[in-house]
Amino acid sequence: MTDRKRSLLFAAVLLLLAACMTAGCGKERSEAENGTSGENSFAQQEASGQTYEPWNYETLKEIPPEEIDFSGGSLLNTTDIKWLTMEAGATVDEIRFNWFSPSAKPGMIELTREDTGKTQYIEAECSPSVTREGYYVNKASVNGLEYGVLYTYRAGNDDAWSPEYSYQMPEDTGNNLTFLVTTDAQLGQSQTEDREITAVRWNDVLNKITSEVPEAQFLFHLGDQVSCFGSGRDYELFLDHKALYSIPLAPIVGNHDVPNIWSIEESGYPDGPYFHEHLNVPNLSELGQTQPGTGDGDYYFIRGNVLFLTLNNECASTSEHEQFVAQVTSEHPEVKWRILAQHYPAYSGVESATAAEDKDWIIALAADYDIDLVLTAHDHSYSRTGFLTREGVTLEGYEYETGSAAADPEGPFFVTCSTSSGCLYHWPVEREEFVFQGQPDTPMAMRIDVTDTELHLTAYLAESWTVYDEYTIQKS
Repeated sequence: MTDRKRSLLFAAVLLLLAACMTAGCGKERSEAENGTSGENSFAQQEASGQTYEPWNYETLKEIPPEEIDFSGGSLLNTTDIKWLTMEAGATVDEIRFNWFSPSAKPGMIELTREDTGKTQYIEAECSPSVTREGYYVNKASVNGLEYGVLYTYRAGNDDAWSPEYSYQMPEDTGNNLTFLVTTDAQLGQSQTEDREITAVRWNDVLNKITSEVPEAQFLFHLGDQVSCFGSGRDYELFLDHKALYSIPLAPIVGNHDVPNIWSIEESGYPDGPYFHEHLNVPNLSELGQTQPGTGDGDYYFIRGNVLFLTLNNECASTSEHEQFVAQVTSEHPEVKWRILAQHYPAYSGVESATAAEDKDWIIALAADYDIDLVLTAHDHSYSRTGFLTREGVTLEGYEYETGSAAADPEGPFFVTCSTSSGCLYHWPVEREEFVFQGQPDTPMAMRIDVTDTELHLTAYLAESWTVYDEYTIQKS
């Protein structure tokens, strides 16, 4: 190859990389741009043998976007309290809150037991926002919640209060656990439709999954909460939904949630800790931060007999992630199950230009630290691997068809959930590492049930709540 050809190839790679890394405002290639049809060629796609009528949003196209009601009656935007969130705590009896207020005085959570009428006030940590001019960020944690009790709460202070919401503590089920998984809502994405229409669909999905699985203890969202990291409107579209005030959220950093050089230049928003200022996660580590001081590092929490480890893939230091996993797993040897969650898949299964490269490090890490399941996202398409060795070799001797079960498997397996808002779909490409994959062209969500002896994963078409794929791990 001549020097000139090498230079041209290098320039092309740089241009492709810049396009791939644009985190800010939804510049991923759509299915139409990829030149693909809406019909899936994979046999696995029709495994369920079920059909459904998708929700119809045509009438919304006739309404001016600013007049579309996407919130489902949350009424948060009628107060001076903005971007209220409720997150999963370190343990089941803790929930965490985060909100913005124009008041410089520390806010508080007003929490009332519906059975006794007893009210308590929990003061928040308050600091000036560096991402939202004129606002103050409030973070509060509520501990000692009791199983089966219905609580009402509101956030703020005498200067301004949020509306009142309800939270039902789950019943005591011992080590049995049910939780939900969503991802890539990426609110603000507007390549295929007005972003407010996507927000209505996201609201419908949230209502659907929480009504179908009312026993779910929390809701994972595996990254790309918003399309443009600095957009307050995008955060409103993602957060301002009544369903999100009744189930704790466990969010993960995605590439659209943080600034980088390309997204800053394109969007015009400055660098800043947008993820950390809008969300309040437990057991936050200094390891895995996008940049020192951004407060978006790796974190973990425990439910029943399950240890959940979450990684911030926008931190490129794999050694920091391994240090975090090694430290937390050594501190909690008592758990029986280990689930790791991150935004990027180990293997990219789509032909889009934004697909991440293979990440052998996470496969080795998951094998070395006895991770049972790795939950991933980013592809806007669904895939499931077999059980893998640390070198990425699929282990034989297990049934991998949908609906199958594996007894005491030796290695971890990886599941990539497709978009839960239908903001944008990417076309999958077949890979030998996947034992099941497909593009259903409709929002997806997952339900995971864990007992002392079994982990059962079910992937659903969220609109119709029909089973798309399911698999079970059994442990002696």
